[in-house]
Amino acid sequence: MSLTQSSNFFSKQSVTSKPYRIYPRGNVNLSLTLSDHETETELVTRIQDGELDAFEELLNIHSSRLRAFVAMKLPIPHLIDEIAHETFVFAHRHILDFQAGTDFGKWIRAIAYNLIRKETLRHKRLSNNRERFMEHYLLDQAGKGEISPESSIVIYLEECLLKLPQNQRLLLEHKYKLSESSREIAGVFQQSEAWVRTTLCRIRTALRTCIEQKVSASASI
Repeated sequence: MSLTQSSNFFSKQSVTSKPYRIYPRGNVNLSLTLSDHETETELVTRIQDGELDAFEELLNIHSSRLRAFVAMKLPIPHLIDEIAHETFVFAHRHILDFQAGTDFGKWIRAIAYNLIRKETLRHKRLSNNRERFMEHYLLDQAGKGEISPESSIVIYLEECLLKLPQNQRLLLEHKYKLSESSREIAGVFQQSEAWVRTTLCRIRTALRTCIEQKVSASASI
C-alpha cells in the first residue's frame, strides 16, 4: 500500500482512543529508552517503505508523551486532543520528510509547538477583534444617543468619555465614527501614525480603567 492510498488509515478515533485526563505540572520525562529509539527507527523505516499499519505502533510509543507536552503548554482539555490529533495527522502526511534515525519525538513536539502557537495567536486575534468591536459599538451608541437606561456599562462609558480632553474625544470620533485610517487621522492632527496608534491605545486603556472603577464602585454599594 502506498502513502497516497492511505487517506482512510488515519482517523481521529485512533489518536484519541485513550483520552488524556491528567494534565501534568513540573518536569515530565519526554525522552525514549534505547530500545524504544531502536523500535522507533525501525517503525519509521517501515512506514516510509509503505507499511502504513506500522504508524499505529509509532502512535502507541509517542501518544502519551505528546499529550503531556501539549498539556504543559496549553492545559485546555479539548485543545490537547485537537492539537495532538492534528500533530499526528501532519506527521503522517509528511513522514517522508522525516529522517529515520533522528529524534521522532522532538520532530512531532516541534510540530505540536507550531500548532499551539497558531492557536494562541488565533485566540489573541479573536479577543482583540471582540474588544475592538465592543468599543466601537459602545462608542457608536453613546455618540448616537441610543443608550438604554438599563445598560449601566454604556452609561459608564458615556460618563468616562465626558471626562476625556476635547482633543482625545475628537480623536475617537475620527477613528470610530468617521472610520478613518491612522494615516488620515495623522494628517488631521499633524502627527505621526505611530502617535495616533499609541494615543488611541492609551485612550482605550483609560476608558477601560474608568469603566472598571465605576463597576467596582457600584458593586460595593
